[in-house]
Amino acid sequence: MLLRRLTATVALLGLMIGAAPATRAAEPELIKPGTLVVGTTGASPPATMYGPDANLIGYDIDLAKKLAADLGLRVEFVTLEWSAMLAGVQAGRFDIVASSVGRTPDRVASASFNISAPYVVNGVAGARRANDNSIKTWEDACGKRVGVVKGANEIRTARAALPAGCLDNIREYPGWSELLLDLQNGRIDILVGNYLTPSYMITSGRRPLAMLDRMITVSTSGIVIRKEAPELTARINALIEKYKADGSLKALTEKYVGQQLDWSLVRE
Repeated sequence: MLLRRLTATVALLGLMIGAAPATRAAEPELIKPGTLVVGTTGASPPATMYGPDANLIGYDIDLAKKLAADLGLRVEFVTLEWSAMLAGVQAGRFDIVASSVGRTPDRVASASFNISAPYVVNGVAGARRANDNSIKTWEDACGKRVGVVKGANEIRTARAALPAGCLDNIREYPGWSELLLDLQNGRIDILVGNYLTPSYMITSGRRPLAMLDRMITVSTSGIVIRKEAPELTARINALIEKYKADGSLKALTEKYVGQQLDWSLVRE
């Protein structure tokens, strides 16, 4: 009798152990239960920046808060420099990255993380000193001193679109504030980056700088999501499509930029 009871107990334990993976698979794919942990720089206006009260603001910050609310989650922000951002999401420091991340072909096809559907139109752009008449077009930038944010991808696109060796004299900066200051003070001649951030910072800060008239390419930004979270990716994509249809994305962009770039320009 005792032997039969022991045998039945072992069998029951075996069934419970066998069923455990299914239970775990149904749990949220989050680093912290009930919380969406978001990586952002806080240094890429108007997407992510600090307001007068030292709290994070920006259209990426508002979007992350709205996503968390509609997912029924709390939100927690982790700030660090852009150069460490994608490595951070791969290492499991946060669930998503909301920090003006361009949806480049390499990132869309990445085996290291997922990237969401596009939520804002951006592009590869340049800026110069407003009184520097030697640079009016991209071709005029050849041989000039170029500044970029360390780890940003736009310089690769710009170099590929221009003659070989055109943009070889490159200096890297930890963030936009340092980059714009050196451009303003003449330590570099042109910056290369996305369109929205320098355009916003030049206008809002009344800096003596000017954007080049033409963007090299029009692109979009997306939310980077841990590769281990396919369900979270699907739910974020569904919400972004909903926000695009109901006008939420348009309102969010207009709040910080004034007018969103035309979606019809995008060729993805």
